[in-house]
Amino acid sequence: MATPTLDTTTVPAGTGRSRATTAVLLLVGGLLMAVGGQMHPQGAGGTVDEHLLTMFASSLWVGSHTVLLLGALVSVLAFLSAWRAEAFGPGVQRVLPVVLLGWGFGVIELVPHLLAAGDASALSHHQATPVLDLHVGLQTIAAPAVGLTGALLAVAVARAAGTWPARVLAGVAVLGGVLSAAAGPLVALTGDPRFTILFPFQAGLAVWLVGTGIRLLRR
Repeated sequence: MATPTLDTTTVPAGTGRSRATTAVLLLVGGLLMAVGGQMHPQGAGGTVDEHLLTMFASSLWVGSHTVLLLGALVSVLAFLSAWRAEAFGPGVQRVLPVVLLGWGFGVIELVPHLLAAGDASALSHHQATPVLDLHVGLQTIAAPAVGLTGALLAVAVARAAGTWPARVLAGVAVLGGVLSAAAGPLVALTGDPRFTILFPFQAGLAVWLVGTGIRLLRR
């Protein structure tokens, strides 16, 4: 009689640990994004330049954007971990590289975004503002890249999970992702600072990150 053997090929080694790592990274990334968003200074004024100058004058500018940069970077690491661990299944695997590109570009944009306050004096005197101009130009692409790929990922994860918590979280992410995606292009194209009200909707993506991290930890 043949001795039964244990088939170790059906469950990849380290899968549980890798999923836990992904979950923690999602949770931390989401919390950092939420905190950074809450810290972000409020702008005022009838023009984009006035709006920017009031925010640059705030002591919270550097701190809030440093936290947002860390949150975005940790989120990119979470998506990379999810892809390596196949944490969400084969359907989501095809989406994750696109999300990594979109959020990776968002991380790059946050560097001149953070440093843009250094051009405050030049802006107030109508002089050249190279760092601020770079930030504005990149944000026109980065806001849609982050918002839309984040929404796409949330929908793909909800379809793979097939649960109500995942669907509710996806709804929050889609609303937040689509509205925040429109913010950068609308401000740049219209010159109307009232459209900046759409940027805080990125909190919907932070909620999705935190909620999805908790869901993975409970699996």
